[in-house]
Amino acid sequence: MSAKNKNNLRQNASSMRKASIQQKRPIFYVIAVLLPFAMLLLVEGVLRITGFGHSYPLFITSNYSQDYLQPNPDVVKRFFHQPLFAPPVGPDTFLFAQNKDPDSIRIVLMGGSTAAGFPYGRFGSPAGMLNQRVKAQFPNSRIEIISVAMASINSYALLDFVDEVIAIEPDAVLIYAGHNEYLGIMGVGSMYASNGSHAANLLFLIVKEWRTFQLMQSLYYGLFQSSADKEHSRLDHSGSSRTVMASVAKEKDIAFASVLFEQGAQQFEQNLLAIQSALITANIPVYVSTIASNEKDLPPFSSSNTVEEQQFVDNANTRSNRRIIQQGVTLLNKGSTSATLAYEVAKAMSLENDQRAAEFFLLANNYDLLRFRAPSIFNDIIRKTANSQDLSFLVDSERAIRNDTSDGIIGAKHMLEHLHPTARGYFLIADAFYQQLLDNSAFENSALESRVLENKTLENRILQSSPLENNPFSTPNNVKVALLDLLSIEHAWRNMPLSDVDQLVGDYKIQILTSDYPFTDIKKRVALPSNKTALEQIAKRRIEGESWLTSQQALLLLLQQQGNISEAAKAAGVLYDALPNENEVARIASLLYLQIDEFGLAEFYARRALLVSNNGATMNANYYLTLAEIVFKSGDVLEAISVLNRLLEIEPDNKRAMAIKQQISS
Repeated sequence: MSAKNKNNLRQNASSMRKASIQQKRPIFYVIAVLLPFAMLLLVEGVLRITGFGHSYPLFITSNYSQDYLQPNPDVVKRFFHQPLFAPPVGPDTFLFAQNKDPDSIRIVLMGGSTAAGFPYGRFGSPAGMLNQRVKAQFPNSRIEIISVAMASINSYALLDFVDEVIAIEPDAVLIYAGHNEYLGIMGVGSMYASNGSHAANLLFLIVKEWRTFQLMQSLYYGLFQSSADKEHSRLDHSGSSRTVMASVAKEKDIAFASVLFEQGAQQFEQNLLAIQSALITANIPVYVSTIASNEKDLPPFSSSNTVEEQQFVDNANTRSNRRIIQQGVTLLNKGSTSATLAYEVAKAMSLENDQRAAEFFLLANNYDLLRFRAPSIFNDIIRKTANSQDLSFLVDSERAIRNDTSDGIIGAKHMLEHLHPTARGYFLIADAFYQQLLDNSAFENSALESRVLENKTLENRILQSSPLENNPFSTPNNVKVALLDLLSIEHAWRNMPLSDVDQLVGDYKIQILTSDYPFTDIKKRVALPSNKTALEQIAKRRIEGESWLTSQQALLLLLQQQGNISEAAKAAGVLYDALPNENEVARIASLLYLQIDEFGLAEFYARRALLVSNNGATMNANYYLTLAEIVFKSGDVLEAISVLNRLLEIEPDNKRAMAIKQQISS
């Protein structure tokens, strides 16, 4: 072969090799790009198999029964690279069926400490108050009220929870949130902040469950955090020596309209829109409530004052109200952002019945540098985002509370301190949710088919009934007017499920809270409450660590011994609510409510006793007889006969059932 031919062959071979390399080059690029991800997945798989890291789901199987789920008391730890750093907070214990009954209506409440009912807990919370209202009005329906609310969390946590909430198939989601955007977990001014932008925080919510990310976190803190920093974090975050409020404030001064102020408002609006969007996409109605705080009876926590402004505040008690108003308004109109100045002006206006007082109390709140209370712009955001889409509804709890005041200004009647409501305040929040849910037919369920709620509500049953004559159950006659009082808001308030013991324990918690920063510069010692009365003794034992179940049983026994039937009925009812498989507790509650003619709640618990009995407990004819008596007295004779017929199918020779049926059928 000639040299020329050999050269041609070499050139052809080289060209073929180059062409082959060019063809394979995209594959090499793909491999080069995918290899790090493959390695990451491999490391992630190994870490999970070996049990490294942690996971804190929102819902866990209950120790009470494998058939029930409950909110995870440790779920807050998911936001911290070491559980020890998490504040000692968690959602209350709400039990609900793992497998949702198609006939049931499931409602979930989300939010911070107010939504959780601090300081009263579950039965003083909006969820507890709402549940009591629903049971009385819809005793024949299965409506579950579940709360995943807890202290210290804000809209980031709610956004993180929303997919897990959707997974339990709620028929509606209620939101009461906004006060923790600055100083709650991941808030822009909190010790629990992530020190990142909104985008970085959202990324953290996505990657925090990855074991690889948790490994990198552990390595970082192990290598770069000093022993002193670790100890400081442990003490600050444990909550053992200071209240959570006293530990969280990092950026203690967040001025009105500052960069941090705007960041807090923006994160709230963006997260709230994302939460609503996720729920609405899942075809779940969402009810978003405005929020309230103490305007009149708690001064601003912190204020930035000039020399002139401070002198004005210091000498306010030497001036007349009219002079305070005139001079104070002048300073504020010149651009002052002094919270204490605005508060002094508002107080003077209130004493002079000046209609501008409410405006200036809000101004004082807006200018407060220590942002444990949400500024008024947050309610503007809530009003704008709610009703902006189908299946999104505004609940104006703030307006409901204002309407319950003499001057439209929220104070100590409705707030225990800065923002946690009194029992009355919680009731009004629950009522605002109840009315909006009612207006939007949220308590109706197409799965009920022929058992439509229209004629099964206590209200419609009473309206269609006649005065009960020849009562075979040997109790006084009742007329419609007396029965309809059971459905009024005033009656619902009298029947709210908060016990005297709950309120005594709550008062003590408020004393603990207000004995520390920011309510006082020096932490004060709080003595245990008196134990002179039997109720105080039960409250004291609960404060000292006795279980809620033990103290609630003691309370029920005490109230029965004292003959306080109305309070005993409440105690038995909430005891069953906490232990939904205890049919005898439900029966006791139904009998106690029947004694005081609380027919809606009596029927609810009678039906629950019968349901649990039919699901495995020993059949008790008295359960049927009690239910028949209750529905008869509430005006539904046909339902009473139906209940008796079901009993006679089981016990054909039950003489009492036969006699009552014959008497009420004639």
